[in-house]
Amino acid sequence: MSTSTPASIPPGVDPVPASALSSALDRIGFTRVQGAVILLLMAGLFFDSLEQNSTGAMGPLIKDSLGIGNAQLTFINTATVIGGLVGRLIGGYIADRWGRRVALSLNLLVYTLGGLISAASVSYEMLLASRFIVGIGLGGEFTVGLAILAELVATRHRGSLLATLNISSGGIGNIASFGFFMLVLGPLGGVLGGDDTSWRWTYVILAVPALLVVFFRRYLPESPRFLLSKGRVDEANRSLTRLASGSIAGLRDPGPTKQFVTDADILPTTASTSYAEVFRGQNLRRTAAVGAASWMSFGAQVTLLFLMPILLVSRGYSLTDSLLFTMIMNVGSLFGACAACYLAGRVRRRPTVMTAAVLGCVSAVAFATLANSVATILVLGAVFQFFTMMLNTMLSVWTPELFPTSIRGMGTSIVNGIGNVAGAVMPFAALFFFDRAGVAGVFFMIAAMYVLLVVVARFGPETFGQSLEEVNEKELVAA
Repeated sequence: MSTSTPASIPPGVDPVPASALSSALDRIGFTRVQGAVILLLMAGLFFDSLEQNSTGAMGPLIKDSLGIGNAQLTFINTATVIGGLVGRLIGGYIADRWGRRVALSLNLLVYTLGGLISAASVSYEMLLASRFIVGIGLGGEFTVGLAILAELVATRHRGSLLATLNISSGGIGNIASFGFFMLVLGPLGGVLGGDDTSWRWTYVILAVPALLVVFFRRYLPESPRFLLSKGRVDEANRSLTRLASGSIAGLRDPGPTKQFVTDADILPTTASTSYAEVFRGQNLRRTAAVGAASWMSFGAQVTLLFLMPILLVSRGYSLTDSLLFTMIMNVGSLFGACAACYLAGRVRRRPTVMTAAVLGCVSAVAFATLANSVATILVLGAVFQFFTMMLNTMLSVWTPELFPTSIRGMGTSIVNGIGNVAGAVMPFAALFFFDRAGVAGVFFMIAAMYVLLVVVARFGPETFGQSLEEVNEKELVAA
């Protein structure tokens, strides 16, 4: 078993011997197989991003078609977010109990069902229920994707590759989503039957292609860390052989199985596969610190994405203009995710998160006080989105590194789910401030959330430069 440790382990962190599994993944490095895995995960997250923005973008049409108001529209967003929380909890449990690949396949099947029901909704109540189902389907997509990718790649590549998932979801996804909605609700709206039916066809267009992703995901290799944690050594070696093949064809037929790990490499695990383990010992401290940060960060992001078209329409801009402005502002999201991708492989998690939160606070205050023209709205909005996405991406990199393999899916789901609850609650708080202080009130609320984020992030453990076993298994090995 190799005893080498990464040269970039932070000062003050006691190294432990790298496991044979971690050493094997470090030798394999980054190949076309991991590249294919990332593309399949990014495809699912792309749909997640479109769905997350759909209710806000199509809000005015849905309101007119179903005869509802802003409060009811906000409840539709809330139903999706709550469904996402349920989906995260279910997906995390399935991932830790039966495997990451099983959870990922079920996610998109449920999402497709919910999307088709949304398209056929004849009442507000039916649409509300369908968006809850969509939320369940997409809920575990991001968290399980983070867990499996963290477990499939070398330590030196882990941070940067985890951050690439947010480039698809929060970067490209946010830009493409508002461009997509602007196209199908604008020039193509008449072809799709006008305002009353174009939003329905939009839900169909979003749902059906997900089935293609499900088909290709059957070739995903299962996480060798998950398999080894269950004592399935032969299957872990088979998965590692597929990763080491270095070719896409190797996903289906990697050839004879090579021996990378043995029974002696099975690490101790938590007592049981249950959510209770997430709230015990060191896991509780980590869940509380990064979960609170997730509340502030994700709550601010969802609030802005959901309300931005409504905020711009309230200033006298048309729906088409508001979608165009939002799309342009989200160019900042793409650059923010790319910046996090670069930094995640080079700098520590904790100070990066705290710095991004401070700068996000400053940019929110600047938008609230200075965004009075088209130019300032676009520029300051893009700057704010840059730091928002940089912050969210760094948190998404940090979270799966905090938990042992046996509860990584559930731990990641809990932390992300805390942010999910914030996404359901904070838009209501934002509407309260909007009714009393306008757009400035919303952004001052977000600035205050970022101040609190700086405080709570200070209590999260540093994980940069360490293998997952070094971060999480030391206490178990000692015991």
